[in-house]
Amino acid sequence: MPKTKKIDKKKAVSFQLVHRSQQDPLIADENAPQRVLIPVEDKESNSKLIKTKRLEEQHKYGIYYDDDFNYLDHLKDVKDNKMAWPIHVEKELAERQERN
Repeated sequence: MPKTKKIDKKKAVSFQLVHRSQQDPLIADENAPQRVLIPVEDKESNSKLIKTKRLEEQHKYGIYYDDDFNYLDHLKDVKDNKMAWPIHVEKELAERQERN
């Protein structure tokens, strides 16, 4: 009995069967299959990669917390440093400027 080759899961690639894109030129070809195989990324390694990129970005801005919360959502752009004043404050400022 021949020995079976073991699959190396670290180097293995998974595929998913999906419908062919409508932008694919072969969609109009009757002989072409309607479904195609696309490689699927490993969710575990993909999520780790996203987390490390987010942590690197946070370290760039001086955020050193090591939890799953995305602190970058709360950062504001320096150029958008405009303050919205209530209407009564603007009226009072205008009145003060008229007095002086």
